[in-house]
Amino acid sequence: MQKSKHYLLIETLMKRIRMDDSETPTIQQEFYRLEAGLSGEQKLKRLLTDFYFKSDFHIFYNFECKNSNGFTHQMDALLLTPNFLLIIEVKQISGTLFYKPSLHEFFRVQDQLNENFPNPFDQAYRHQLFLEHQLKTWQLSIPVYHIVVLANYRAKLDESLNNFPIMHMSGIPRFIEKLYKQHPIPRAHLTFLQKQFEQLYEPLPPRRTIEKHRLRNGVLCKQCDYVNEMYYKQGYFICPVCRAKSKEALYETLLQYRILVSPRISNKAFREFFNIPCIHIASKLLAKAALEKHGTNKGTYYIIPERFD
Repeated sequence: MQKSKHYLLIETLMKRIRMDDSETPTIQQEFYRLEAGLSGEQKLKRLLTDFYFKSDFHIFYNFECKNSNGFTHQMDALLLTPNFLLIIEVKQISGTLFYKPSLHEFFRVQDQLNENFPNPFDQAYRHQLFLEHQLKTWQLSIPVYHIVVLANYRAKLDESLNNFPIMHMSGIPRFIEKLYKQHPIPRAHLTFLQKQFEQLYEPLPPRRTIEKHRLRNGVLCKQCDYVNEMYYKQGYFICPVCRAKSKEALYETLLQYRILVSPRISNKAFREFFNIPCIHIASKLLAKAALEKHGTNKGTYYIIPERFD
């Protein structure tokens, strides 16, 4: 399952934010929400992997793009078939869910507490209108639908949600079958559709940034859940607490710097972030990482790739 850039930033920030930072509890709560959402999308992927489609198909998970006005769209899943398109919004919500359609108010009641949520129908309908417009620009006439699915089977749907496009995830196969019956005739070639959407796809930047001084420096021990700082000796980063030895910690820490700070890093910035005061050891580690090098002398900097193979 492909993680968004925002998810990666929050996930990495959880390991690096200072515990005394005023926003630490907020960031933790956001990470738990994102983690629950990703879990729901993974459940959907498992369900659809076991479904027998009546045509060729392609599914984009976490489809992101911008419209012609520069506004963003993020869809948990986008199902392409030659017969129809389906936008699937996954919600990992518990409690009893209610809807006031005249007010477009979507809320839940749990433990005698009322809590409002962004209206998922308005969100999904906005995506639907965008896709319908986009298909017209490609001179295609394909029906587009949206559905909100609940990944938490304990959630209850109040009668106020009758006749609205929302259901528990287990109902998705029957819903797709119904769409095939409604639209038995193909309207486009799947290969063309897929190519157009691949060109439209654009990973969105994180929805927030973090100042460098609010991050913990040092190479943090993965075995200790990033609590303890490791030291470098004879080619390894070593944890003084659990005694774990790692060469991979070099690459993991570089990726953390890329996600939280910048894809560009200098020798000085490397020493500060890794807590390695020796310029020669820093140069040796940068050479070991085989980063793309630019500039000369004090203007030298390195490019950290999105991943290390």
